[in-house]
Amino acid sequence: MDDNEDNEFKSQWKSRVVLEINNLSQEPKTKKDMIKSVWKMNRDLVNAKAKERKDSTPTFQFNKEHFPSVCETANSKKNAKQMLLKKVVHQVGIIQLDAVEATPTFNMWVPITRNLLPDKETPTNIPYFGDEVIEKDSNFIASLVEEVMVTTETISDEKFLALVHSMEKYTDNGTVRPTTVLDHPQTTTETQYCTDTAGNHSLPKLIVFQAIASSNLELGSAEELIKRYKGLKKICDKNEFAPNIDGPEAANLSCAETLHTHKNLLCRRCYLYDCPLHRDDPVIDAAIPRTNPRELPIPTEPCGSRCYMNSQNKDNLRLLSPRTPGRNKVESFKYLYDEDRISKAKKILDPTDARVEVWSPAEKSMYRVYIKSFPGNFCAVAQVIATKMCDQVFEFSVLEGKTSRGRGEKKKKPKTKKVGRGQQAQLYKLYTEGGMKDTKRPYIPCYHPDQDCHPDVCSCRQNNNFCEKFCYCPVSCRDRFPGCRCKSNCKTSKCPCFLASRECDSDLCKSCLDGKFELDPVTNSCQNVYVQRMMGKQLFVAPSDIAGLGCFLGDDADKNDFIAEYVGEMITHEECESRGRVYDMAKSSYMFNLNEEYIVDAARLGGNIRFANHSSKPNCQVKILLVNGDHRIGIYAKEKIQKGEELFFNYGKDFVGHDLIEQ
Repeated sequence: MDDNEDNEFKSQWKSRVVLEINNLSQEPKTKKDMIKSVWKMNRDLVNAKAKERKDSTPTFQFNKEHFPSVCETANSKKNAKQMLLKKVVHQVGIIQLDAVEATPTFNMWVPITRNLLPDKETPTNIPYFGDEVIEKDSNFIASLVEEVMVTTETISDEKFLALVHSMEKYTDNGTVRPTTVLDHPQTTTETQYCTDTAGNHSLPKLIVFQAIASSNLELGSAEELIKRYKGLKKICDKNEFAPNIDGPEAANLSCAETLHTHKNLLCRRCYLYDCPLHRDDPVIDAAIPRTNPRELPIPTEPCGSRCYMNSQNKDNLRLLSPRTPGRNKVESFKYLYDEDRISKAKKILDPTDARVEVWSPAEKSMYRVYIKSFPGNFCAVAQVIATKMCDQVFEFSVLEGKTSRGRGEKKKKPKTKKVGRGQQAQLYKLYTEGGMKDTKRPYIPCYHPDQDCHPDVCSCRQNNNFCEKFCYCPVSCRDRFPGCRCKSNCKTSKCPCFLASRECDSDLCKSCLDGKFELDPVTNSCQNVYVQRMMGKQLFVAPSDIAGLGCFLGDDADKNDFIAEYVGEMITHEECESRGRVYDMAKSSYMFNLNEEYIVDAARLGGNIRFANHSSKPNCQVKILLVNGDHRIGIYAKEKIQKGEELFFNYGKDFVGHDLIEQ
């Protein structure tokens, strides 16, 4: 479209935002709004009375008898005098007090073991930098006052969500496609969100947030509005979560309702609930492809005396579908579990109703989840539920109409060609510069159903990253990082993982790692996993000979040994500028560049390594590695370091606040 049509299109969307805001403003006030209005009215009344007292001239009645007579204090050479009408009415001798030592500087920080992604902060106070700063640098204080007073959110969270949902009706008429935008996406967040809306039509289109951002309201940019919407949406989803399945209010729910909490709260990258690091990742209701999905085969022998195979009811057994053979062979399923444990577990889990024959709402909900994982394997379902016999599970399956044994026809396993050295070199040529992988862009798992990885739809290709094991693309994707096939310690450039500035992955690197939780040096030759396994050295904090506090080594360290990970808050560059002004004035900074989007700030939260001082001749060095899809900062020994030595490293170009460094 030409410029006139483009301006008319933008103006139309802006007018729609104004119209919807006016409609929302006409709605009846909620109790929360009423409380705010009453508080504002009372505040205005207090300010008016304070102004009246300030404008009125106070009168002071002086009575001479209220003041003591003029006297001199012993052991004082000078007197402090009080004058009235050029006459001395009172004086007190000045006594010089003995000098005392200054109070030591107070340092406060919270120790953490991994990076955190905090919420965007709005400053609520101004730090005290001393009287000299207030007198000499008034512009700096004025800028902080302006930053504290400015508020970006002019409407409540409830009204913001209502505005977004009301704007969706203009995109549901079929004329607006997911790719229709007011302006071309300017940030990675906007580009990724546009890709997500193409695969998930329930999400508001990008044009909605662009229209709200361009409506001359102080609500922030389109990127900030997207992040705000995602955060509020997660809070709203929590209110729809199912009751605790282990509590007294457990409900009889379907499989989808039972797994709602699991799918929305569990982080698929670090396997933590309410993950403080990957909160911005999209919630996708799809399984991540695996290279070797393992299925428990259906048993051919009874698992015990109460197994469904021993049932005398032949009519129910006829309902069973033909058995689907499993991939894994098990010698015998007899005595799979102790049947006496059923009644004991029932008494512990449900002491109010210990009857094994009665199905509680929690047991019914769990059954519907487990039968999806073990279709037709009633022995395994009974084993997992732990409070029901195998024949009881089978009888309940007959009532539910789920007697199919297996997943139907055996799906063909996708062929995954091994990446040879020639193909691997070609893959590195596409993604690396000079043999070293560019690790400056954050990784976001790609999701483009029924489409191959292409720069137009794949977030990994757009950010010049490899596809990882957390991506939803097929396992056979040629852009996936293949791992290494080393049989050595993986600490040289011969290792593809080391060359790509990343740590080895036990799911990909099968030759150097055995995949077990404990790192056994007998079966694992890899030494490129120390950051993810937190295998650092013991560190102590003590007064430094250089400046302030320092970090000291508690163990001997050889060259290239892993010392510790530099952890802290992952903040944006905008937040970095806001905090950096305060840190520069305080002459203290703990911020390091992590990638193009985030900076690690260890001022408030961090580890002991945050106390390591700068030196032009350091004994440690900094490496930024990609560990399981996340960029992390590792501190390594540059030379052999003895126990008790202070640690130094050159802050380098990634340090934020170079003017504070004394060479």
